[in-house]
Amino acid sequence: MARFLGVADNVAARAIASFTGLPHRQKLVETCNGTAFIDDSKATNADASSRALGCYDKLVWIAGGIAKEGGIDSLAPYFNRVEHAFLIGRDAALLAATLARHNVPHTVVDTLDHAVVQAYSLAQQTQTPVILLSPACASFDQYAGFEARGRHFQALAHAVHAQQTSGTGQ
Repeated sequence: MARFLGVADNVAARAIASFTGLPHRQKLVETCNGTAFIDDSKATNADASSRALGCYDKLVWIAGGIAKEGGIDSLAPYFNRVEHAFLIGRDAALLAATLARHNVPHTVVDTLDHAVVQAYSLAQQTQTPVILLSPACASFDQYAGFEARGRHFQALAHAVHAQQTSGTGQ
């Protein structure tokens, strides 16, 4: 498209390289001891989460909230990538039942505060390179919207990083 519009290749390449991504859409928000924290809070249904789950070979998944019609059954082709799922929100038990049917390790933790801390600990133990918040659910049970959920995830990821770099971490 850039070439069609007459933009020089070097200008287009610099623009692409400088693009940091859109908020809450598979946004890298922190890296700590080899673990990337990815905010995909905008993924409020299974189809949107499938896009993110398909991008990583091995991940710790944080999901949950208010499930949409159909739940997460359609995500089964990606479950082999999930080292462990931490489930939050109103319909965590519904998601847990689906994951149990597919033998996916999971823990219901209710809140994002618990999920992020436990996800980081497990990611470090299992050398899992990605912690992905891609809820596949609406956020309105605990947050004003997906943006608020994403900002909270980002703050928690930054707090984990700060704790680790201050020498008070594991």
